[in-house]
Amino acid sequence: MNTNIIKSNLGCFTRAYGLQANGDRLLKKIIGIEQKIHQVGIVLRDAVSNKNFIICKMAKEKDVTANMVWIPIQDKDLEAVPVFSRYPGTPHKTQKSSLSNMIGYDLIEEIDGLSLIAHRCFRIRGIIEKYFPKKGFGFIRRNRRDIFFLSHWCAFDHIQPGQEVSFMPLITKKGLQAKTIELEIPL
Repeated sequence: MNTNIIKSNLGCFTRAYGLQANGDRLLKKIIGIEQKIHQVGIVLRDAVSNKNFIICKMAKEKDVTANMVWIPIQDKDLEAVPVFSRYPGTPHKTQKSSLSNMIGYDLIEEIDGLSLIAHRCFRIRGIIEKYFPKKGFGFIRRNRRDIFFLSHWCAFDHIQPGQEVSFMPLITKKGLQAKTIELEIPL
């Protein structure tokens, strides 16, 4: 197990939020059971209620800093908690349900050793401004700003300019993108 890769991955994600995670503490926990460890990660949770808001899972042996993505968190007061998961079937004292299957969470991104899960409270609304069906991409207008999207990120088929949508904003190396896009039905 390469502890430098784990520290680098954890640090890259948490520094983007202006937070620190105690990666050394996590490494002390997993030394000796590293063969049973499947993934490491960071949970960003509310500092008061301990409610989980963003979960970033990373492969333990892969440098994912080049693929790192982030969700804008506005003014939430969050703390970073390093976590790890064991391979399925590995016995351990506590069994918790998978956060990716929890109601109220979206799987935002899965890229080569990195997955990002976020609470739906970070979803925002916008209007499809432009859509190029032959190219399979478009732009959502939000606060006088165009946000890029690909058509396969939409949870609906008939994409048209003027539709009101909700989506999860994602900061990537290519700029702001809209993921897990859903059509909003006017009341």
